[in-house]
Amino acid sequence: MISVIIPTFNRAKKLRKCLLSLCEQTYKDFEVIVCDDGSKDDTKAVVQDFKDKLNIIYEYDTNFGGPARPRNRGLRIARGEFIAFLDSDDWWYPNKLLICSQFVKDFDLIYHDLDIYHDFEKPKGIAKGKVLAGDIMKDLLLNGNVIVNSSVLIRRSIVSLVGEISEDKSLIAVEDFDYWIRVAKVTNRFKYINQSLGGYWEGENISYSIKQIERTKNLLDKYILELSADEQKSALSLHHFSSARTYHGLGHFSDAKKSYINGLYRPSMSRVVKVVAGYLMCCLSIIKIKLNDSK
Repeated sequence: MISVIIPTFNRAKKLRKCLLSLCEQTYKDFEVIVCDDGSKDDTKAVVQDFKDKLNIIYEYDTNFGGPARPRNRGLRIARGEFIAFLDSDDWWYPNKLLICSQFVKDFDLIYHDLDIYHDFEKPKGIAKGKVLAGDIMKDLLLNGNVIVNSSVLIRRSIVSLVGEISEDKSLIAVEDFDYWIRVAKVTNRFKYINQSLGGYWEGENISYSIKQIERTKNLLDKYILELSADEQKSALSLHHFSSARTYHGLGHFSDAKKSYINGLYRPSMSRVVKVVAGYLMCCLSIIKIKLNDSK
């Protein structure tokens, strides 16, 4: 059996779509654990609507302010041999669990792509994963997180070895990345499925903010001494480049320019092109702002 753990907070409408997608799964041997992090809306009523359609459990606790604690509550009561993580604003396509279940004999952590949505009409892109090779922990630290939380299926015995998800509030929104790094220390049996098996909602996403830059740096600081000196420089370069793209997207063009330049330690040619393009776009944006201010 698979235990599907869904942390949620004030997302009743999106939770309904999430649970409807579970009703449509072609693979039926699963339980659903909705862990409510202190919602004030009608989340409980939505869960009640699915009592006759799903093997569903509702757990409520006061607000923690992030998904780690409610996920851990779900882990403690889950009965499945495998754990599936699903955020309450995401959803799966009907064949998600069936396809993933084909790999459970040979792998401990299974993940795949998700289509990115800004509305519920059609996808705007793909949250892409990739095959992780060699030392998986180092691959993640040096090349970034390619495992989307709502795609993951993980063996329960591995969870028992790794322990619970970190509830350190300095790691909110990167606690899943932290967990994959910790999992990589006990197993290398990761399986990437090169296929979109669900929808990823990119609306009110706490992973896209200035605070997220600080959180990713906190995560890097946690593991950086486990890398060689050269690897540390490469990991810091990736952090600066990722920060630049976040600053750029949020309109902090001066900060983005600095971070783009700092992201140029031994870059690939594709990153050089992206850095140059991003830097020039920031310069143009700053010039436009100054021209508008002078009018």
